[in-house]
Amino acid sequence: MTRTLRVMLVILMVLSLMVVTACGATEEPQPDEPETPETTEDPEDDPEDPVDDGEPRYGGVLTRAAIYGDAESLDPHHATRVAANMHLMNIFDGLIYLSEEGIEEPAVAESWDLSSDGLVYTFYLREGVLFHNGREVTADDVKYSMERVMDPQNESPHMLRFESIVGAREFIAGEADEVVGLQAVDDYTVRFELVDVDNLFLRELTTLAGYILPKEEVERLGDRFSENPVGCGPFVFEGWVKDSEITMTAFEDYYRGRPYLDRVVARVIREPATREMEFESGGIDIYVLTDPQYARLQDDARYMDYLIEVPELFMRHIGFHTQKPPLDDVRVRQAINYAIDRNVIIEQVLHGKAYPAMGWFPPTNPGYNPDIVNHAYTYDPDKARELLAEAGYEDGFTVTCLTTDHPAWGLPALEAAMGYLEEVGITVIPELQEGAVVLARAYEGDFEMYIHSFGIAHPLDLRRRSHTDTFGAPGNTFRYSNEVVDSLLDRAMRAVDRNEMLDLLREAELIILEEAPTWFYNYNKAVMIHQPWVHGLVANPADMDYQFLHEVWLTKAD
Repeated sequence: MTRTLRVMLVILMVLSLMVVTACGATEEPQPDEPETPETTEDPEDDPEDPVDDGEPRYGGVLTRAAIYGDAESLDPHHATRVAANMHLMNIFDGLIYLSEEGIEEPAVAESWDLSSDGLVYTFYLREGVLFHNGREVTADDVKYSMERVMDPQNESPHMLRFESIVGAREFIAGEADEVVGLQAVDDYTVRFELVDVDNLFLRELTTLAGYILPKEEVERLGDRFSENPVGCGPFVFEGWVKDSEITMTAFEDYYRGRPYLDRVVARVIREPATREMEFESGGIDIYVLTDPQYARLQDDARYMDYLIEVPELFMRHIGFHTQKPPLDDVRVRQAINYAIDRNVIIEQVLHGKAYPAMGWFPPTNPGYNPDIVNHAYTYDPDKARELLAEAGYEDGFTVTCLTTDHPAWGLPALEAAMGYLEEVGITVIPELQEGAVVLARAYEGDFEMYIHSFGIAHPLDLRRRSHTDTFGAPGNTFRYSNEVVDSLLDRAMRAVDRNEMLDLLREAELIILEEAPTWFYNYNKAVMIHQPWVHGLVANPADMDYQFLHEVWLTKAD
């Protein structure tokens, strides 16, 4: 049997398997779904709808699907999941926020400056920013909120995000009554003194841990604050029916101006087929597509103009234990990267809903190097065989790979890759496990290979994925170690100049790419579909469900 025929047979087997494996997906279940129903009416032709003249307008209710299920908490200092933050980012604000371009932008703070040594950040708050209870936000609220995150009695999962502030470690350990490096200078000025240069500090301020809370409401509500959040964001929390829906209304006194929308309803709809039917009937206005849905709808004339696509900040990969033979040999790791045609797998298994990974950084990450395409691995099985022979494995070898049943970065993708590897003499034995088990064993180093997806949201995330000091749970599951790379990553971490930091990281990435601690598979193509009357949505690579709804507006009459 020829190589091509065998590979195509494997892919056909994988496609038939997906109907079974998708039902047990760890993140997004994808059962066999019906064909998209026909529709006889064009919603844009409804005579009762206002004329769309392209100008934003006030009014209307946006109904969205919460595809990840219900929020675990609406207290931002205790929530961790997308299912919560998609709501919290519209109820709360922090000093700054992260734009869809990955840039820190002013929010409650109108500006900030950094000392020449990179150790002192000073933020200047806007005057007149109000909490939803009508009280003005001050610098004392910032200090209270951040110390609440670090308070060991509060047991926040974000406790260590600000440990670079002077006195934070002592406060977290219960050895101090306050964080001495965090000071409210006056009502509208906050100063942070850092122990060392920390180029991740601004990014941490944009996370859930950076949201500002009113002390009096937290104390009044106690544990009930997690179900009755009060912030200073564009929408006021209205209600929460567990496992059903969360509702918000426009905050009339929002400092950036009243939102266009009157109200937002987020409905928990886990089943992809149900979301599709609800969208067809006009029951929901926006939702994120699964791979099979994208395959059907991307060329549908009714919807192709209403799809928003973006490479998400995740790199799907097969991780190699670089300290266990035969994967301790760089030539073997390079051979695997040459042996697999990622483009075919993306098209046939993922229905084209992904972008080939050239290196660690997706194009939407500020660290992306446009020149990376000239260094990326291409499909070259002859080169793979040559490298294996040089490494002493001309007769191949057998290796075990941990996997989940996830339809995009689990068993279906691995099965397809196995066909290519078999052609160059590498036999892969898949070991199917739950996602938590795969991650735990990857952290512990109990594997030869595993397939998974890791976030790479900030350029400096490359350090935790690749530095000798971050083996295991901190991020370097590959046990990859290179002294030159370590030095470049450390210098990038301390660089005060942003461009210098990015140059150092790009130099490190090229070395990492050459030494191939992983098979670089793909970056997810996140796709949101919206009704024609919805305007102002953005392509957010952090997660497509992360939509700042302040400037979203509708042209459909209620």
